Amino acid sequence: METAGKNKGAETRGTACPSCGEAGRTAALYRAENIPAQSTVLLPDADTAGAFPSGNMALHWCPACGLAFNAEFDPGLVTYGDGYEDSQSHSQTFAGFAGRLAQDWAGRYGLAGRRILEIGCGGGDFLRLICAAAGARGTGYDPACRPGRALEPAENIRIHPEYFTSKHVPADADFIVCRHTLEHVGDVSGFLRLVRRACKSRAVRLGFEVPDLRRILAEGAFWDIYYEHASYFTAGSLSRAFALAGFNVLQVRRVYQDQYLVLDAAPAGAAPDPLPPEADDAADTAALIAHFTAEATRRIAAWKARFTAWQQAGKRIALWGSGSKAVGFLTTIGLPGSVVCVADINPARQGAYMPGCPMPIISPDDLPGFAPDVVIVMNPVYREEITAALTLRGLAPEVCTANDGPSERVPA
Repeated sequence: METAGKNKGAETRGTACPSCGEAGRTAALYRAENIPAQSTVLLPDADTAGAFPSGNMALHWCPACGLAFNAEFDPGLVTYGDGYEDSQSHSQTFAGFAGRLAQDWAGRYGLAGRRILEIGCGGGDFLRLICAAAGARGTGYDPACRPGRALEPAENIRIHPEYFTSKHVPADADFIVCRHTLEHVGDVSGFLRLVRRACKSRAVRLGFEVPDLRRILAEGAFWDIYYEHASYFTAGSLSRAFALAGFNVLQVRRVYQDQYLVLDAAPAGAAPDPLPPEADDAADTAALIAHFTAEATRRIAAWKARFTAWQQAGKRIALWGSGSKAVGFLTTIGLPGSVVCVADINPARQGAYMPGCPMPIISPDDLPGFAPDVVIVMNPVYREEITAALTLRGLAPEVCTANDGPSERVPA
């Protein structure tokens, strides 16, 4: 059965591009072996966290369309049921961004009184926002939407705790939302063609959001490459994937300090319209690809040296943020037990454990008891918000972010 959701992976392993089908020229870009097969699932104890299933990341790049993908992705290792928790809505910074995006889409496409479908809706946070902004009715699909995770029931919103599949095609929707789900998909072409068939007419509009590979490549951001993400997009590769699936790309833009791409699309007729100028990034991406492996390797080595120096100086290190970035960061540098604690503002995560990491997630209110000398903020977008929260709790540690210069200022 075809499915559209966070578990749809490549049906077979290999180096053929899962977006354009290019089979002969995909190039190996980055490899990490035996990494946690999921990074945002919550686990009950340290033993379970340590024994969590692992897989290999064999990141390949397709020069034909620009997609990067895990050539060894096994969808059987990834499930989105009990324990999956990826909500960021507890952050005022993220909630403000999501609210502005909802308002933009609601106004841009005249969604007042319309029907909105969200694929991969989580607990319904964004679906609630955009329906409230537009006075619309919403339907969401996500197998991770379990009792206790979803927002309070609303008359105008219905969430189905299941994958969106071919049985739901065509969808009764005027606007289709899919945020931070497409990167979890191995079979990019199959997923987008299913979404295309879900469009009941060419009047349907779509809004997709994914992480931007360009920033990952430019920063050597090894902490943003992890098993759950099977596919990695630039503005160009994302646009080309939609065109190949039968969509017109209306616009594609970078948002959230260039961390994410937002693409608006509409069903195309016999042939898609020309892609927007932002999609012309092949040369830029090729240059960044050549730079990435060495930069990521340098950063990993430098972070190991920085941790060693801190530990030799007797400094207590804490992380703020327990999601995918934290798991990717600690397990890639090979020091998952090197921090005294990991704090997170999401109450659903507190008291649980991260895959591959032996320490529990704590509430920020418990940080003073650990007296950290250093706090590593996993996402620089939240640095100001987190620094203020530390000050509020009477703490003044050194604050750095995962993407800080890795070796220029190794502490004594």
